[in-house]
Amino acid sequence: MQLVLNKKTFVTHCLTALLCVMPVSVFADDTEKDPAQALSSVLKSYERFSADFEQITRSDQSSESEISKGEMQIERPGKFRWETNTPFPQLIVSDGDNVWIYDPDLEQATRKPVNLEDTNGAALILNGNIEELQEKFDISMPVSDASSQLFDLQPKNNQSSFQRIRIYFSNGVMSELMLQDVLGQQTTIVLHNSSINPAFSDTLFEFTPPEGVDVIISDQM
Repeated sequence: MQLVLNKKTFVTHCLTALLCVMPVSVFADDTEKDPAQALSSVLKSYERFSADFEQITRSDQSSESEISKGEMQIERPGKFRWETNTPFPQLIVSDGDNVWIYDPDLEQATRKPVNLEDTNGAALILNGNIEELQEKFDISMPVSDASSQLFDLQPKNNQSSFQRIRIYFSNGVMSELMLQDVLGQQTTIVLHNSSINPAFSDTLFEFTPPEGVDVIISDQM
């Protein structure tokens, strides 16, 4: 069976993974824990996050990189808003139940249910259940000191969308996320101007398709 991930699917998987590992404060005593316990503890600390992002994507078959920039907001559990400004505008919004993908240039919006019980273990990470988390991932911590922490997650089975997820924290805040998919494509998300636990409007994670836009509704996970 040939496995194909189109761009929209991969972006959505990246968002799910990013939602799994929202930036949190990392305390010095986490260095004394094993990697899984350290990751579990930091995942429970904060509920909301916003940042500007620069996303660099490169396939293993090309030396050229695709670069996109925009801003994102995340609220646990399951809510996110990811707005790409350049080179092409796109908005991806989830209210925790459904996710909308809106392409202004195509005048098209797609809605589908959110599935946190996916193969990359998003729901397990969001819940912070260390036992179940360790069942899904081999977790290591290659770097751990007073100012830097690096977590490496590798799925234990071949059903995941990713071969590897790496999360880098600088001075207690996530600053970089690297994802490598099963086809060898590598995406690095660099975060700037981060804000932990900001106040969000009640409508931030809602989306209403503009008039005249083609709407596609999918009821499948």
